[in-house]
Amino acid sequence: MGLFDFLSPQGTIPEHVPAPDQDRELVLFKYDMCPFCVRVMRHARGLGLELPMKDTLQDPSARKELIEHTGRTQVPMLLIDGVPLLESADINTWLDAYASRAA
Repeated sequence: MGLFDFLSPQGTIPEHVPAPDQDRELVLFKYDMCPFCVRVMRHARGLGLELPMKDTLQDPSARKELIEHTGRTQVPMLLIDGVPLLESADINTWLDAYASRAA
């Protein structure tokens, strides 16, 4: 995967991201004062999803892991089966599809 392969037009699910099936391992990389992270966390809560989270400001190993996956420190980042998804709109679109398959 190239450096920018995980970027997409806003509000879309990039092709490289695993389908929103229910058997996915998810981790949200975030920090609490990030407005885009808050947007994703509120959206997930509204969908009834409890995502495992890693705070990249409080946990240096989480920040290191974020950089290893993306080459960046940008949050929010949803890690889906080891595949990074950036951009809050894209993450929320993916979570919508994920939650709808659970219903």
